[in-house]
Amino acid sequence: MSSEPRLQAFALLLGLLVLAAGTYLGWVARFMVIEPQALHSLCETAMPPALCALRDTLIALTFPPHYGQAGLALAVLAWFTRRRAAAGFAAAALFAGGLGLYLYDPGWSTPAVLAGLLRLPRVGEEPPDPREFMA
Repeated sequence: MSSEPRLQAFALLLGLLVLAAGTYLGWVARFMVIEPQALHSLCETAMPPALCALRDTLIALTFPPHYGQAGLALAVLAWFTRRRAAAGFAAAALFAGGLGLYLYDPGWSTPAVLAGLLRLPRVGEEPPDPREFMA
């Protein structure tokens, strides 16, 4: 018995959950760590706490923003692979795209999210591999 119908049924739900997780992490990183003025003032003191090094690293990882480009590349890979690999690439594209929506990269992240969401419901609908029919 094949597990692909079960994978196809839960693929979109899994993708939406992964997108929500990526979007939430991007929102937390931006509005709770990067942009708060109180945290910025605290990190500008003579003896900044250790949290400021994490904040500075996060800021360095956000500029230039490449989350959307990575998400779009993963979504393209999802369209050219089959079955579980396609679901994995599409879910990773949704996570990276969700991060990029809040981490200053909506221009690239939006097509990544759309391409990932369009791919996930079609995970089990690939045509058969022609190599399977060769004797």
